[in-house]
Amino acid sequence: MLDSNPNWLAQCTAIIDLAKVLSEHSSLQLEHTSLILVTDGQTTLSMNGHEEHIVFGHVMMVEKGSVIQLTNTYHPDFSGYIIGFRMYDTAMQTLSNHSVNTATGYDIQKVPETVVADTRIAINEVTEQPSVAMKQFILYNLLKELKQERRIEEYTLEQRMERTVIYMQQKYAQMITREKLAAMAGYSPAYYSRQFTQLYQRTPIDYLIRYRIFRAQEMLLATGDLSKNIAKKVGFDDAQYFNRQFKRIVGRPPKQFKQSIADYRICFLSSAHAEVAIALEVNPHSVTVIRSLTPQYQQDLFQQHGVTLLEIPQYVLQQDIIVQQQPDLIIGEHLTEDMKQHLRTIAPVISRLPQDLNTLIHDLGELFNKRGQARQLIHELTAQIENLKNNIHYHIKGDSTVLHLRVEETGYRYVGASSSEAASLLYKELGLQIPELFRTNERGFNMCTLEQLEEANPTYLFVEKRIMDYYSADLSLSNLQNSEQWANLDAVRNKRVFYVDTGLWINNCSAFGKRKIMQQIEEAMFSSIYPRT
Repeated sequence: MLDSNPNWLAQCTAIIDLAKVLSEHSSLQLEHTSLILVTDGQTTLSMNGHEEHIVFGHVMMVEKGSVIQLTNTYHPDFSGYIIGFRMYDTAMQTLSNHSVNTATGYDIQKVPETVVADTRIAINEVTEQPSVAMKQFILYNLLKELKQERRIEEYTLEQRMERTVIYMQQKYAQMITREKLAAMAGYSPAYYSRQFTQLYQRTPIDYLIRYRIFRAQEMLLATGDLSKNIAKKVGFDDAQYFNRQFKRIVGRPPKQFKQSIADYRICFLSSAHAEVAIALEVNPHSVTVIRSLTPQYQQDLFQQHGVTLLEIPQYVLQQDIIVQQQPDLIIGEHLTEDMKQHLRTIAPVISRLPQDLNTLIHDLGELFNKRGQARQLIHELTAQIENLKNNIHYHIKGDSTVLHLRVEETGYRYVGASSSEAASLLYKELGLQIPELFRTNERGFNMCTLEQLEEANPTYLFVEKRIMDYYSADLSLSNLQNSEQWANLDAVRNKRVFYVDTGLWINNCSAFGKRKIMQQIEEAMFSSIYPRT
């Protein structure tokens, strides 16, 4: 990162807990050029007015003066740090203004899991403020991972071709010629076409046409716009030519495609969404799953309906295994723009679906032309929730409080009342009370000390030992259970502590999973009133 000017030195000015500061302030303006590293989970941030979904392992270089805000798009289930720094020019003996060479004022890259782990460990091993040496280690360890912009001559053939693909994806609605693409790659038009066709199994122009049709499919499914208007939006001036190309690639004209979408090979990137599809009598062709976070009931459900399970690591989307399924449509959950660009080389992509389960059911019912099934499913879930709510409030004291406590590798968090579908079930739909101490920051997964837990002293405690592929929360759970504060809790003394699963409560509170959670809540809370003999 610093090799472009050997006279530059970077000095770390501060390391700040990003999730904590954003839970306390609606927005943050950076005083220095900074790196933002996501060390756990995922969230959506507004960066200088641009919405960006960031996940574990993302590092952002952000210019001084940039404004960061949480958005309402995604529950902020993440941990991360802001590493501010100054740049010095030792030759000139002056401070240097470091700028990010993008129009947005920031740039996003992915760093290896080992780098994230090193950073997280380095920060968490320090009980007080990190030393100057430690801060410098953290800063330079990240800076050396960031890629410099290179001259075209330094790119491999594959990288040159990829640059032209990205350009087509970004400018697909504009006039694009083979000559323009060849010039970007640094080759003659004829050589460029031969190499592109060999690499992508189609000519550059055919690739562009397919991509335009993919974007048209997305617009047909997401909007009520006429196909002739969509044709112009994706770069076709002739509506009849658009219709011919659409039928050639999709197999059906635009109107028939929209009406028969449930019959296509659909790959879901969220097992919770795939659950809803099955409940609406639509069988997914395939679904990506994280084995450690996939409950047994869900595995059985997918097997029963002949759904192909595509096992992937956490926060890593493996494009190759999706390509092998040859899907006609990909339905994802909060995909980054980079992810969508890669996936759109395979099929059209639908993302940014709502978090609220009832709204999700409604929207997927509209998408699959299963409106009646969607209304019935919402009605059944609402009736079951109302029945459980009445039973709870009949048997449980009105001043009782309930807390969902998350145990992580480096500490504890309480789950805010609107932070997940399961939290909304507990506090909004069932009307249970979160302890008064924790009634702020409803949308966050908020830091919680043992002293705060003791002060909150919930009547019922649901404990979630966080399951992650890249760390273990076993030691944190052991420390919690052996602490003096734990022993003093009313919930512990009265045997009202219940252990819940990350895979179900956080990832799969869906059409079937929500019913499982309600069953667990009922069994847990009523078992303390009517203990088993």
